[in-house]
Amino acid sequence: MKAKMNMGIINIEDTECRLQIGDVCCALRFKDPAYSSYLKERLKRYITEEEADLTIDITVNVTLDKEESNLPYPLFASKSVNGNDFEFYNGLIKGTLNLEDKRCAAFFSGKGIDAFKHFMFMVYYTLMKYCHPGESKNNFLVHACAVSRDGEGYVFVGPSKSGKSTIARLSSDYSVLNDETVIIKKEKGSYIVGSTPFRGDFLDNENVSAPLKAIFLIKHGNGKNIIKSISKMEFITRFIREVISPNTLFSTNVENAFLEMLDFCADVANEVPFYELQFLPDRSFWDSIDELERGGRRCEDTQ
Repeated sequence: MKAKMNMGIINIEDTECRLQIGDVCCALRFKDPAYSSYLKERLKRYITEEEADLTIDITVNVTLDKEESNLPYPLFASKSVNGNDFEFYNGLIKGTLNLEDKRCAAFFSGKGIDAFKHFMFMVYYTLMKYCHPGESKNNFLVHACAVSRDGEGYVFVGPSKSGKSTIARLSSDYSVLNDETVIIKKEKGSYIVGSTPFRGDFLDNENVSAPLKAIFLIKHGNGKNIIKSISKMEFITRFIREVISPNTLFSTNVENAFLEMLDFCADVANEVPFYELQFLPDRSFWDSIDELERGGRRCEDTQ
């Protein structure tokens, strides 16, 4: 099949980018093949030939680059849904959705890559709830760096500038899943961590998953690496801030979405070891983690 465009006759495949995000696949189609080429190169480890759960025709009038948009937290995004039509961020993102036909059309204006990422977060949660409703309860996107070492996953959670990309860079001898956004999900009774296409500054990430060994809430250290034990309440309070809310392209009940997040965080706290890690900008924090696992280092307790 051919499509006539300003640049001449182009195969429709040149305008399509099929993207694997955890358990779902979406096909992104652009009128301008330059956008497809850009994403295929940027997200090449997540490109797939699997059948798409949703095909999205995307129109943009901005450059999908690193421009920061300072969009509000997704759970509190301005949102309007009327039948199959949706509109977010006061018209920044608008479109139509028909899940039965596996088709969506989306129009972006004005803000760049952040708006695109927020939209894709919504696409992920939409497809999880529609295609995998039984698995969506304990399956969330989290702002975190994840590293697979000896087949086990370590997650380093923190807000912007907390050191996620630094952790990734210092862990390059291992398999770095992502330095910005990961999937944490419960599978057959145990939590695993998986990569996503939504990365930060670290470019050499891998599209893999691993059993979740431990979660570290990270801070930059001063003078030495410190691993602290913290209460479940403190962990949940800090961890939930980095969980990306399950906002979908449907109408979303904010209270129910928050309760889903809270239940998820509480279950993670019950199932996965968690600590605070204050780390120096060198590889020695892994030595501290090794000592902790061998029992040679006792965590400093918070008071």
